[in-house]
Order: sequence, then C-alpha cells, then structure tokens
Amino acid sequence: MKNKITILGGGPAGLAIAYYSNQNNLSFNLYESSNRVGGNCITISHKNFLYDSGAHRLHDKDAETIKIIKNILGNDLKLIHVPSQIYRDGCFIDFPLSPLNLLKFLGLRNFIISIFQIIKEKVKKKSVHNSFHEMAINTYGKKISYLFLIYYTEKLWGLPTTYLSPEVAGKRLKGLNIKTFILEAFSKKIKKTAHLDGYFYYPKYGIGSIFEKMSLIFQDQVNLSDAAIRINHLNYKITSVVFKKSGLVPVDVLVSSLPIEKMIFLLNPSPPIEVIESAKRIKFRNIVLVSLFLNKKSINMNGSMYFPSKKYPFTRIYEPKNRSEFMSPVDKTSLIVEIPCQKEDDFWKCDDKKNIDRISSMLIDIGFFKFKDIIDAKVDRITHAYPVLEKKYKQKTFLITDYLSQFKNLKMTGRNGLFSYTHIHDHMINGRKIVDSITKNS
Repeated sequence: MKNKITILGGGPAGLAIAYYSNQNNLSFNLYESSNRVGGNCITISHKNFLYDSGAHRLHDKDAETIKIIKNILGNDLKLIHVPSQIYRDGCFIDFPLSPLNLLKFLGLRNFIISIFQIIKEKVKKKSVHNSFHEMAINTYGKKISYLFLIYYTEKLWGLPTTYLSPEVAGKRLKGLNIKTFILEAFSKKIKKTAHLDGYFYYPKYGIGSIFEKMSLIFQDQVNLSDAAIRINHLNYKITSVVFKKSGLVPVDVLVSSLPIEKMIFLLNPSPPIEVIESAKRIKFRNIVLVSLFLNKKSINMNGSMYFPSKKYPFTRIYEPKNRSEFMSPVDKTSLIVEIPCQKEDDFWKCDDKKNIDRISSMLIDIGFFKFKDIIDAKVDRITHAYPVLEKKYKQKTFLITDYLSQFKNLKMTGRNGLFSYTHIHDHMINGRKIVDSITKNS
C-alpha cells in the first residue's frame, strides 16, 4: 500500500513534516539513516553529563512553533535568560556588540574612531551588499569588523569574507544601528541594549528532547537505521525509493530533507551531467566537537562564548549547565568546543586524543580551568553542519534546484535540503506550509 507522504530524514525538518502530516490525518512514513531522530540537533549522553551537538537554542520567532513544543514538553520547556559574549584579547564583550562594553574594551579614542567609521559607511547609503565583507564594514566600520566579525566568519565558513554571501550573517547584524550605538554610548543610563540575544527557550534535558518527544507521537511511522539507497523516477515523477532495510517503497509524495547533493546522487536514472557536476561543487561545513567534562561547579554564566581571534581554531564554546542545571551533576560542569572544518583538515582527520590535548591546553591558557579539573573528554564529528553560502550561491545551485523543481511529487526541506541557513522555527514553518500545500492538492 502506498504511503501518502514518504519523508527522508529524521532531523528537525523531516520531523516537522511528520508532525503536521499526523495533525492533518495524512498517511506517512519517515525514514532516518541513523539510529535516532534529531539529525544534527541532538542531545548526547556521556556518563552523568548531557550536551547538545552544538549551541542550539529555540527562539521565540514563531508563536505556533512555541505553542506546539510547549504542548509536547510541558513544564520541561523553560524560557531562560543567558546572554552570550565574545572573548577577545583576554576580555569578554557583549554579543551582539554593546556600545558601552565596546567603549570599555576599545578605550575612548578608538571608540570614537569606530563611530566615525560607521558614520562614514552609513553616509554611502549602500543598500545592496555583494559580500559579507561589504555588509560587515558598512554596518560596523573596519576596526570593529576586523576585531570581531571578519576573522570569526572566515573561521566558521572556511572562506575569505569577500567570497561569502551577506546571508551568512543571518539576522546578527540587524539588531544594532548607528542611532542605538551613539545614544547608548553617551547616555547616562548604564544599561545594555534590548538587542542583546539572551532570551530563548530551552528544554530541561537538552535540545534533542524536543525531537525525541515529538517522534513518540507518531513512533509507528518512524523507521530508524533505514537509509535511502536509490530514488527511482519516471517522467519527472518519483515512483519509489529503495531503503537499506525496508526495500522498495512506492511513493505518492516524497519530501526530502537530505543534503541537496546527496539527493542528486541517489536519483535513478541519473540526472544530466551538468546537474551532477554542479552538485559536486556544493560545499558544506563540518564541525568537530571537543567536549570537556570538568570537576568544577561552573566556568562562567555565558550562554555561548565566541572566539573571533585567529589564535584559536574554535569559533564557539558553550557550557550546557548554563542552559539547564540538569545537563551536568550539581558540583561539576562541561565545556563544548566547536571547531569548523572540512574533512580534509587536520582537526577532522587526526585522532581524538590529539584534538583533546590541544584544545584543553588552549582553554587552560585562557584560564577557564586547570589540567587537574579534567575528568573526561569526548570528540564528536558532525557533517553537513552549515551550507557554505558563497557569493551568488543561488546562481551556482540554480541547475540543481531547477532540475529538482521539475519533479511533480517532490518537496525539499531543511537546512541541507534547501541549502539555506535556517533554524528550528524555520523548519516548523516550512513543514506547515508543505503539508498545507499537499493537503490542498489532494
């Protein structure tokens, strides 16, 4: 018997499709290649510690998404206030950038120079930016951009910022304008601006519990450790998918959150050679997570710590206990270190002990802890963490997206399926829209 909807991928995007399909009483089956749901948004258990596969947060960007997740988790979902900071030259600076904090860090002379650089850029009234580099400098001027944004972004994405699309910034550079900058800098009221990104929802037992609990609603339709190995099609219609365990499954409607290039490689017959070549050129950034479990009650109270300096290979560190006290034992804590890389890079290829030793050494030098505080450590490798959005990336992916759009019964979703820098609430919104469109066309 055909399923109304066949869903590839059990990450947030695939589960959103399953959730809304279930709500609309549609027939569906979800297939996930790994042995658990959540994709790249999971919570990992290590002895008495819990930690997420990255510094994931649930922002209050969509009322329906929050309502759904509150219903799923109940009292296990909390609204917390844990602002983040940037670590630079031995100092912590507010993130997003706070004028008062910058004044203290830069000193009056350099701060005034920075303000005039921002004013100079704003006078140009440049509304369209060709690269992240242009956007950053037009927003913050050269001094601040190079101190906090340019090198950080190059570490995160693995390319010079002149090669990157402005879209890699997300909404991070939209919270602070020159009016806010000057008013706060010279106001007698010593307060942080409202743009500081410190409020978010977080589950009691980690971000992965959202998707684990969600999948229980329709657990009979979730097939784990069952990878798609071939996608058959005829006359621009997906006819069936061959799975590792389930074998050949006829398809009515296919929704895929698989990486877009993997989708191309699975198609049978194969797409035109130019589409395949285009898929080979697509880049995703991977992450090596080095998790350090410490015999210390706390390191600091930051939600996340960002490291823009070239001195450090990592971009972000977070302390899970600051999001939920249940992530670590009462008298202990942990630090999760994110190192962006490609599979060809040393951090990806080298053994775990070497990664642990060099990261530990750097954090000891900063002063976060002492060597004797380390109880244990673990390394995780995460593929397809971020789609690398180069300049004019939409033109570069057009052959792929145009080809896939011709399939009458195929929908793509998710960060990797859409090759888009999206978040949990985006996946839920997109899932809602896709299921609505399927329902209307039934």
